[in-house]
Amino acid sequence: MTDLGIGIVGLHNHYHAYPFADYLRRGVDGLRLVGVADERADLAKEFAAQYCDGDWTTDYEQLIRRDDVDAVIVTSYTSAHADHVELAAAAGKHVLLDKPIATTMADARRIVAASGQVKVMMAYLLRYLPAYRKVLDQVRQGAVGDLVSGFYSIRFPVGAITDSPNTDTQGWYADPVRGGGGGFLDHGVHFTDFFRWFFGQDAVSVTAHIGSLTYKDLGVEDYGIATYTMDGGAIVTVESTWHAPDYFGPLSSPDHASLSGTRGEIELHYQKSPQVEVQGVDDPWKGRHYFDLVGEERYEACYRDLLVAFRDWVNGADLDGVPTAEDGLKALEMIIGAYESHETGRRVSLPLGEDTK
Repeated sequence: MTDLGIGIVGLHNHYHAYPFADYLRRGVDGLRLVGVADERADLAKEFAAQYCDGDWTTDYEQLIRRDDVDAVIVTSYTSAHADHVELAAAAGKHVLLDKPIATTMADARRIVAASGQVKVMMAYLLRYLPAYRKVLDQVRQGAVGDLVSGFYSIRFPVGAITDSPNTDTQGWYADPVRGGGGGFLDHGVHFTDFFRWFFGQDAVSVTAHIGSLTYKDLGVEDYGIATYTMDGGAIVTVESTWHAPDYFGPLSSPDHASLSGTRGEIELHYQKSPQVEVQGVDDPWKGRHYFDLVGEERYEACYRDLLVAFRDWVNGADLDGVPTAEDGLKALEMIIGAYESHETGRRVSLPLGEDTK
C-alpha cells in the first residue's frame, strides 16, 4: 500500500491545521503531507517551509487536482467549505473536513451530496480524545446505566481566537458571513456532535438564548446556551462562549461535561486533573473512580488518532464512530435550530425543514 498524499486546503482554522501538519511531519504511517494552499501567500510560504518542503500555492484548485494529492484536509474558513469539498469530490479526492461542516444547511447538504462521490470525514476532535473514548467504552459497559441528561460548557476568551498565528484580531472568525456565527457556533458544534455520539440519540427540539454579553461590538455573539430534547428522551444542554476575560485553568476547567445516568454520573474535564470521575452504584463501578492521562495522550493525540482513522477509513476499514458528513449536518442543524429558537422566542422542532437555508 502506497502512502496517501495529503494537501492542506486553507490555514484559516490554524488551531487545527498546524497540529495536523505537525503530526504528518513527524510521521504517520501511510500518510505524507505534500503541499498547502492559502490565498495569503506569506502565510502559506511560511507554513510550507516548516511542514512540507516549501511546497505551497495560492490556488486551491491547483493543489486539489495535483496527481500526488490523494486526499485533502480542509481547514479553510467555514463558508468556503462547500466549494472546496465539491472541488475535491470532482477530482476524486477524499476529505478530512474541519468543523463546522458549513455556515448554512444548504451548504451542508451540498457537502453531504459530495460525500456520495468521495469519503468526507468530519474532524470532530472530541471523538478522538483518548479520555473520552475510554469513558464511552465504560458507558457502553453499563457504568452509569442509561444516559438521561448532560451539560457541556466552555468558557473561552475571544482574545484567544485569532485569524492566523501572526495576528491578534479575530478576522474571519468574527465575520458572520465567512464564519457563520460566533462563540456559540464555534465550540457548540463540537458539543452537539458529542451528545449525538455519546447518547446515540438525535435531537427533536431545542430552546435557546444567544447574545453578546461581554464583547458587544464584536459583530457576532459571544455567548449561547441551548437545551435539547433527544429522541430517546434524554435532555442535554450546550453552553458555548467567547466571553471569558481570560483563559483560566486548570482548577476552573474551562471545558467540561457532566453526564447523568440511571445508575451513576460522570465528570469529564480533559484540561484539568483528574480528567475523569465516574460514580456508580453498581459493582464494579460502585463508588468513585478517577483516571487521568498525561503527555500527548491528554489532548494532542486526538490529532494523530483522527489522522489514523481517516487513513484507515479511506483505505476501506469499517470503523466505529467515524464522523461523516451526515454527522456534520446533524450537528450544525442543532446549532441553527438554536439560533432560530433565540430569534423567534419559541421552541423549535428538529430536524429542520428541507427548505431551511
